[in-house]
Amino acid sequence: MKQTLPSLDSSQIINNLEKSLLDYSPEILITKTTASTNEDAKSYLENQSSPLAIHLSEQQVAGKGRNGKKWVSPKGKNIYLSIGWISPLKYPELDGLSLAVGTVLASTLNKYAKNLIKIKWPNDLLFKKKKISGILIETVDIAGTVGVVIGIGINVHMTKEEGKDIDQSWIALDQATDSINNRNEVVASLLNKIFKLTVSFSQEGFKHFKEEFEALNLLNGKICNARIDGHDKVVEVKGVNDSGELLVKDNSENLSLRYGEVSIREL
Repeated sequence: MKQTLPSLDSSQIINNLEKSLLDYSPEILITKTTASTNEDAKSYLENQSSPLAIHLSEQQVAGKGRNGKKWVSPKGKNIYLSIGWISPLKYPELDGLSLAVGTVLASTLNKYAKNLIKIKWPNDLLFKKKKISGILIETVDIAGTVGVVIGIGINVHMTKEEGKDIDQSWIALDQATDSINNRNEVVASLLNKIFKLTVSFSQEGFKHFKEEFEALNLLNGKICNARIDGHDKVVEVKGVNDSGELLVKDNSENLSLRYGEVSIREL
């Protein structure tokens, strides 16, 4: 007998939110279908009544990942979440935000996945080296204020057939945990942590999250191939700095790599 999976439900999400976040009066907007929750969040930023607006959809028809890649988004199976944040920060102060989000996202999902989820710099979460979640941060200038969109995709119920077009090894949370997970509970748990992130990141930046990130850093200490300016280099990963740049050693030379300018994979 086919199991009925719970739909996304704003009341269920709200019932699981902490008072500190509820006092912030976040808006929660859920659609059945959308092109992209990130695009929804970007277009809504100028009109939102709270510093935080939460956009969810049962299905994306034009979801995207890093470097414009398509994000496979079957209906009612995963979490497609974008948070519009009217931040108090300037653009240079956003360095490392993707890594900070990855840190709280991994810690949230690891409650379900027995601490087996790691972060592959800069914005992928892997369970036993299979992708389970990804992050896409985008920004919008709003009359001199920086609007930030924190986009998060999490594979939850997706079947092998539904994910057949994904061009890398992947896994869903249900498979990783051998249970049927409630997306509303996962979303609420994550939102509680993201709210705290917006406060602590605004005060201290990525360095507040650096130690916890390093404990989750899949590449730390690994020999990797880094593609830099079109050239491949074999490097040893030494960690990250306070800006979230990846520190690597290339023979005797120490390099700091910025995400968006380099791709890296473990050898």
